[in-house]
Amino acid sequence: MNSCNVCQAETKNKCSNCNQVSYCSVQHQKQDWKSHKSNCHPFRVAHNELLGRHLVATRNIKPYEIVLKEAPLMRGPAQISVPVCMGCLNAIEPNDHITCDKCGWPLCGPECQALDEHKAECQLTEARGQKVNVQEFNGPHPLYTCVSTVRCLLLSETNPANAEKFQQLESLEQTRRGSNQWKADLASIGQFIPKFFRTQKFSEEEIMRAVGALQINGHEVPTSDPPHVAVFYTASFTENSCVPNLAKSFTKNGHCILWAPKAIKKGANLSICYSDAVWGTADRQRHLMQTKLFKCTCERCVDVTELGTYYSALKCEDRKCTGLLLPIKADDWNGCWRCRDCQKQVQRKYVDGILERAIKDIQSMEKTAENGFKYLKHYEKWLPPQHYHLSEVKILQVQLIAKDQKELMVLPDEQLQLKLKYAKELIELYEILAPCEVRMLGTLCFELHSAIAEHTRRVALQSNLSPKEMLEESLLYVEKCVNYLQYESDIFVEGHILKQAKINRDALRMVIRIS
Repeated sequence: MNSCNVCQAETKNKCSNCNQVSYCSVQHQKQDWKSHKSNCHPFRVAHNELLGRHLVATRNIKPYEIVLKEAPLMRGPAQISVPVCMGCLNAIEPNDHITCDKCGWPLCGPECQALDEHKAECQLTEARGQKVNVQEFNGPHPLYTCVSTVRCLLLSETNPANAEKFQQLESLEQTRRGSNQWKADLASIGQFIPKFFRTQKFSEEEIMRAVGALQINGHEVPTSDPPHVAVFYTASFTENSCVPNLAKSFTKNGHCILWAPKAIKKGANLSICYSDAVWGTADRQRHLMQTKLFKCTCERCVDVTELGTYYSALKCEDRKCTGLLLPIKADDWNGCWRCRDCQKQVQRKYVDGILERAIKDIQSMEKTAENGFKYLKHYEKWLPPQHYHLSEVKILQVQLIAKDQKELMVLPDEQLQLKLKYAKELIELYEILAPCEVRMLGTLCFELHSAIAEHTRRVALQSNLSPKEMLEESLLYVEKCVNYLQYESDIFVEGHILKQAKINRDALRMVIRIS
């Protein structure tokens, strides 16, 4: 028995959403909703020595259910940023912007000058006694390196409640201190802020702690162009997994939505991927160590086969052998690799030679379907079909082989079959490896749905039949597309794909009903 959160009477009833707070009656639950609403989530904040604070599901979470919606504590330009408007954070053109009449920072227009977010650096710059003068607009500008840190430091003045939450976030200052990144940040931010703004308001320790907290907890938010960085309080407690159980979407105003593409069982830790789940293990591990200062030990990272996909494997150096090369030790991707069939070993230098050429050729390749086919044919000598470099090019191929419906209708049958093949293989692969990369999966599902629909049309023309099974398969993938993209804003390409997918889904349902 638990105590009612209103009258303290004993009761067995709990809030069905969070499963944490008890009420003796519906009336008391309604009465308490105003104060309970902000904390009513299907998870609790837990703590242990290994993970620190983390989130644990307090009930079974259904597929596609929103777990958390959250506004940022702070948002600002990325540490490496071209000149952007200090209000909306979109890039500005040299001849199409205004400057703030108080501080001189560039802005899109008067409406952005009035935004609260600009007030922090505006007042600090005005107190400096000299306006900012941004003249160079091509490439990253050094002045913007410190802006988001300044906004974090000034939260105590602009939003004390958010400042208190920001102070609770991990900065890993002691771990970072003395590293090459910390030294670079000290010079470009820690020592720069007092000198440039002519202020002694912040100590070096305060500044460097804010830098660390921003780097450790910052999220890239693509609602502006270029993307900006934002810090979310509760979302910062999600742990890392390279096969996470939560997807991350953003509203058009930059609020974070964490939701479950698949069912999550009660008691499971809630996770997102701090790196890029589409990368191979060596690249993810390197990125996490550089940016978050830890080595991941999730189920994917401790398995050299990456859940049986052989996503990072190479073909054996011996062309007579059909085996695959992988690191001898799962925790040492920089050591020797060994064929799993013939046991032949190769040095990491051999591996690097192939991978460096492969990535260089992707980067320099003109992105056409013809070049994509050439790349795949060339590198299949060294890379297995599901390798991340080949998969990256196949994603491009799915998009480049018939870019719209008109091109799809006149596409040669052979290329249509390749589009179908690549899309199916990629969806199957990434639903195992990266089930929360919902924008990519949703787009692939839409491409596959469209290709199946076109193939069905051709079969019907040739046979005067309407193959119901093919229509149902096309419907299956367009419904998957809607599920994957359902929380994408219409400011994104994926949001527009979602709108078309809903139209196509409804039309297909009608055709299937009458067929």
